[in-house]
Amino acid sequence: MDKPAAGGRSGAPKPSKPAPLPRTTGKVSPGAPPPPAPATEDPTTTAPTAPAPVTGAPATEDPPTPATITPAPAALASAAPLAWAPGPVTASAEPEPTPPPVLVFAPPPPDATLPELEPEPASRSTPPPVPDDARKPPPRRRLRLGELLMQAGVVDEAAVDRALGVQTMGGGRLGSIFVKLKLCTDAQIREALARQFDVNVVELAEFAPDPAVLNLLPIELIKKYEAVPLRVEEDTIWVAMMDPYNLTALDDIRFCTGTRKIVAVTCTESDFNKFIQEKLAAQSLVHEILEGGDFYEKAVSSIESGGVPEVEDERPEIVHDLKLAGEQAPIVTLCNFLLVESIKRRASDIHIEAYETYFRVRLRIDGRLHTLLTPPQRLHGPMICRLKVMSEMDIAKRRIPQDGHIAIVYGGETVHYRVSTLPTVYGEKCVIRLLKKDAGLQSLEVIGFSPEELEVVRAALHMPQGIVLVTGPTGSGKTTTVHAGLGEINKTDTNIVTLEDPVEASISGINHVQINDASGLSFSSGLRSILRQDPDVVFVGEMRDPEVSAIAVRAALTGHLVLSTLHTNSAAESLMRLADMGVPPYLLANALIMIIAQRLVRRICAECAKPYQPTPEEAKSFHLTPQILAGAKMRKGAGCDACMNSGYRGRIAVYELLNVTNELRELVRSGAPVEKILAAAQAGGMAMLYDAGVRRALAGETTLDEVQRVLSEAR
Repeated sequence: MDKPAAGGRSGAPKPSKPAPLPRTTGKVSPGAPPPPAPATEDPTTTAPTAPAPVTGAPATEDPPTPATITPAPAALASAAPLAWAPGPVTASAEPEPTPPPVLVFAPPPPDATLPELEPEPASRSTPPPVPDDARKPPPRRRLRLGELLMQAGVVDEAAVDRALGVQTMGGGRLGSIFVKLKLCTDAQIREALARQFDVNVVELAEFAPDPAVLNLLPIELIKKYEAVPLRVEEDTIWVAMMDPYNLTALDDIRFCTGTRKIVAVTCTESDFNKFIQEKLAAQSLVHEILEGGDFYEKAVSSIESGGVPEVEDERPEIVHDLKLAGEQAPIVTLCNFLLVESIKRRASDIHIEAYETYFRVRLRIDGRLHTLLTPPQRLHGPMICRLKVMSEMDIAKRRIPQDGHIAIVYGGETVHYRVSTLPTVYGEKCVIRLLKKDAGLQSLEVIGFSPEELEVVRAALHMPQGIVLVTGPTGSGKTTTVHAGLGEINKTDTNIVTLEDPVEASISGINHVQINDASGLSFSSGLRSILRQDPDVVFVGEMRDPEVSAIAVRAALTGHLVLSTLHTNSAAESLMRLADMGVPPYLLANALIMIIAQRLVRRICAECAKPYQPTPEEAKSFHLTPQILAGAKMRKGAGCDACMNSGYRGRIAVYELLNVTNELRELVRSGAPVEKILAAAQAGGMAMLYDAGVRRALAGETTLDEVQRVLSEAR
C-alpha cells in the first residue's frame, strides 16, 4: 500500500512531482480566497479536487476566515517555504461558502529553485504610530556602587575588581572596602550613595543624638537594621539607614516607634559603626547590665581597691540591702568602667548627678563637660554605694557630705581619685577628681611659659625667702604649675615640705603631708609643725583663712621660701584678698616676691589643624591691625576622631606675671588702690591675661573663640 501524501487522507493516491511554486507575497487578506496554486496531477482523474485538510485542522462550514498557521510536526521543522493549496472557487452572483484555506507542507525537490518573494508595500511593512501617552520607558536598573564610582571617575575597573575580590573573600559592604583600601573617601561614598538610592545622605558624626529619640528604638533593632532614629515631628520620624529600601525594617521601625510616616535617609557603614561605638557604646553597657548578660569588654579586671569597711548605723537592714545591691557584679563593672573610661578620655572629673526619673554621668574633658551615660534611676543608689565602699566612706550616711579617696591600678600605673558626695533632692551627687600621683612631673619649659616669663619665674623660685603665689579659679592648673616649680628647685641640699589636702601628686625627694582634720592635723597646726622641721621650702596647698595666711607670711619673713595658691581672678586681686584676710600691708610688701595668675585654654588639635584667617569683625573686636596679622600663624581645628570632632585636644596655660619690684613694694606698703598698682605693673611690662591669650591665638596654639570664652572677664 502506498503511503499517503503529506497533508492528505489515508488511501488517497500518491501525487506526482509538484510543479514549480508561483510568486506570492506570503500573506492572505482577510475575507478573500487564497491565491491560486497549480493543481496536483492525479493519474486516475483530471478533475481538480480539494485536498483533505491536515489531521487536526478544524472542519467547518462557516464563512471564510483569516488563515491560521498550525504548528508543523517536528519532522517538518526544516521543511521548505509554505505554499497555499487552492480551494474550490465558484463564479456566481452569490458565492457559496468556501472552506478555510489549508496550509500544505510540500517539501520541494532537491533540484528545485525557489522563487524570490516580492517585497510588501511600504504601507504594510510600517507599523502604525504609537500615541505619546502610550509610550512607557523600560524599567531603569539601579546602578551599583562600583558603576557609579567609575562613572564619576573616582575609581577604575581594576580598583572595582580588587574591592570585589576583597568582598568575596571576607564579606562586608563595598563602600567600606573602598575606604579601607584607600581607593576613595567617605565623602565620595556618601555622594555615590545619594545617587544610587536617590535619597539624602547624612553624616552621623555631625549629629548630636537626642536620648529620647534614640530610646524609641531598642539597641537590638538599631544594630539589626543598621538604622538610627534622628528626630521626630508629630507622626513623622527621620531615620538614617544603610539600606533605605529595606521594607521589613521600615515596617518594624514604624511599629516600634508608633509613627505613621518614615522619612528614610542613608549613611555610610563607617559613619554608622563610629556612631555605634561613640554614641551607643555606653548605652549598650547599661543594657548589658540590666539584662545580666556578658559584661562590657571595656571593664578592666585589673582594678584593685580596698575591702568593705565596717558599717555602724542604727538601721542595719537598709545598709544590708544597699550593700547587697552595690556588691552585685554588674554594678561593680559599671563603676570600674567609669573609672577606666575617665583615664582613656583624658578626663579630669567624673560627675554623677541624680534627677527625678534618671541620673546622668558626665566627664569633664579639656574643661568642658560631656555626657557619657544616662542610666535608669534605679541604678543610682547601688552605684553611689559601690563608690562609697571603694573610697572608704560611710555608706549609711546619705544626708551629709563626705569625702574619700580611691586608688586603683590600671595598665601598670597607680591612679588616684578624690571622691566627694553631696546630698541633693533626688539623691546624692558624686564628683570624682582624677589624680595621677605617679605621673611624670612636667617641667617649667613645657607648661606654657614664654622664654622671657620663664627667666623671671626661675629667678623668683631661687630666692632664699619670700612668698610666690599662684592664683586662679578651680581647675585652672595651679597645682600643676606649683609642682613644676617644686621640681625646678628640688635638689639634694634642699629640704622641701608640702602641706596639702589632698596630696595630688607624689614627687620623689619631697616630703608630702596630708591634712587630716579628724585627727587634728589642720593647715594651721600642720604649718606650725613644719616650721619646726628645718624646712628650706614650704608649699601650703591653699591660703584659705586668716590664720594660715598670717603663719605663711611670718614663715616667709623668717628665712623660708613659701609657695601657695589663692582663688582669685587676677594677680592684682590677690592683694585685696590677702588684705581682706587680715594680712598687714607692711608685712605683705616685705614678704611678697611674685604673683602668677593663670587660666587654661584648649589647644588646637594637631591632627586636624588648618590655616585660618580672622574675619573683619574678629580683627576689629580683638584690635588686630594688619601689621599684627602679617606675622600671625593662626590655625583652627576642623574636627577629627582624635579630638572627638571638637577641633581641640589638650590644654595650655595662659599666664599673667606680677613681679613685685621696689616701686610696687612701696605702693603695697602704703596701701595704694589696686588700680594704681596694676597701672604701675603694666607700665613695667606686665602682660594681662587677655593679651597673653591673644598672643597664643596669633601663634596658632589656640583660637580667638577660645580666648573670648575663657578670658572675656579678664579683658
